Amino acid sequence: MKRIQSFVLAAGLLAAGLAHATPAGSIFVTEPGADGFAINTLAFNGSSYDVSKLTFDFTASHTTDGSHIVIDGLPTLITPPAGGSATFFGSGAVFGFNLTGFSTFQSFKFSWDPDSAIDPAYGATGLDFLGATVTALTSAGTYIGKFERVGTTLDVSASLAPVPEPEGYALVAAGLLTIGGIARRRANKSA
Repeated sequence: MKRIQSFVLAAGLLAAGLAHATPAGSIFVTEPGADGFAINTLAFNGSSYDVSKLTFDFTASHTTDGSHIVIDGLPTLITPPAGGSATFFGSGAVFGFNLTGFSTFQSFKFSWDPDSAIDPAYGATGLDFLGATVTALTSAGTYIGKFERVGTTLDVSASLAPVPEPEGYALVAAGLLTIGGIARRRANKSA
């Protein structure tokens, strides 16, 4: 009976750690790929949390001229979440938006002219976004994702997933250590 109680405790710690480390829901950022001068980027909040900040980091993207994507000037058309706001910040390869009212099932979009770091007239497509990172700060922690190709199209998408919190890792470790200790005691008793 004591073994069962110990195992249930360990499994509970492990489950709690996994649940705490990976909250449910996702945030998606898409980029339809063909037009190189009027890029329309859309973010959709599929999580059950409010998004307060989106940061785009294009330093790991690769353009055909051997550099990376940068924002040239300011976004042109910004459509904030319904009833909320979107304030632009940054420049170059790292920029983003501070957001209010970006809650579950809402979207936010903006149009912009991405160029390469060495060519201000570069006509970027969605494929130039590959490898770029999008980070979202939410009311439940940080979400992060990288732009990847959608099938064989020129479209790209970043599916942001939660970054596990340190206390989630601690609970998982405690559960695994407890299960390992139980297994070791069983092996010692049977030997």
